[in-house]
Amino acid sequence: SRHAPVRKRAAQLLLSLMERIGVTKLAGTARTERLAHVAGKLAQDCHKDTRHYGQEMVKMLLNHQQFKKLLEQSLSTRDL
Repeated sequence: SRHAPVRKRAAQLLLSLMERIGVTKLAGTARTERLAHVAGKLAQDCHKDTRHYGQEMVKMLLNHQQFKKLLEQSLSTRDL
């Protein structure tokens, strides 16, 4: 979305779902690559609150080996 409040709320909800479901269960789904890509993009958002939620997601994902590889592929080392 072009609207920062919409992106912020979406990032907040996604982080909440990730915390509830758990990274290990998410790694077994068909959308793991997309989730890693979206978390990386949200972590680079221009709005500070959205960026905060995105960075929290990336921190969670980096603790899992499969997501770590996907994040390294979709983001540059500088961005990680």
